[in-house]
Amino acid sequence: MKRKKRLSLSVFKTLFLFIPLFFPAEGFCADYDTSLRTDLNFNYKISDKFKSVSYVFIQLNEDVENFNYTEWGTGLQYQTPLKWLSLLIFYQQGYSKNDHGSWYLEQRPSISVNTSTTISHFKVSNQIRYEYRINSDWHDYRIKNTLVISCPEIFLRPSIGWEMYYENHDKDVTLNRIKFAVSKDINSHLSLGPYYRIDFSKADHEWKFKRQLIGFHVTINY
Repeated sequence: MKRKKRLSLSVFKTLFLFIPLFFPAEGFCADYDTSLRTDLNFNYKISDKFKSVSYVFIQLNEDVENFNYTEWGTGLQYQTPLKWLSLLIFYQQGYSKNDHGSWYLEQRPSISVNTSTTISHFKVSNQIRYEYRINSDWHDYRIKNTLVISCPEIFLRPSIGWEMYYENHDKDVTLNRIKFAVSKDINSHLSLGPYYRIDFSKADHEWKFKRQLIGFHVTINY
């Protein structure tokens, strides 16, 4: 048990030290926003092959003073005969509020390829998502890759994630996110926990530290 704990801490410390290699130090000096977010996730197992996946979250931005973004999504996940491979068809709606108080809708239908494996005591999962962004100004596709490494639960289950976004609208990778989370299984149906996320955005060929986000998730599984 102690060996697992020491190994988990070593891996997460090593991953954290890699951040400055990908993002120059000057990016940390730029102006950035602080956000607060709450997530509710609901997963329902229909059969051994199919599972319904849904979520909703609300987010306060501008130093946690302005509720100007919320999002929900729902989809169907198919578990292939290969236990490490699943497919997900999804639909999302995001609502953004501008400075005049008007809300704008963005729709995002998507399809994802999910893979997972276990290396030593760690679960490694990756999702490649192809989504089509539909809003009032333009329509175009985006590719999102999400890599998550999680530790076995001792008392709490820590994880670290990396999200990367390629926007065809900009013909470039425009956003990277690194997320540190802790989750606790209350019972077989309920888990919850806090997380901390840092966002780096690219503008004028330069990466900047754009946002720090503090969140809390509640996940229900049936």
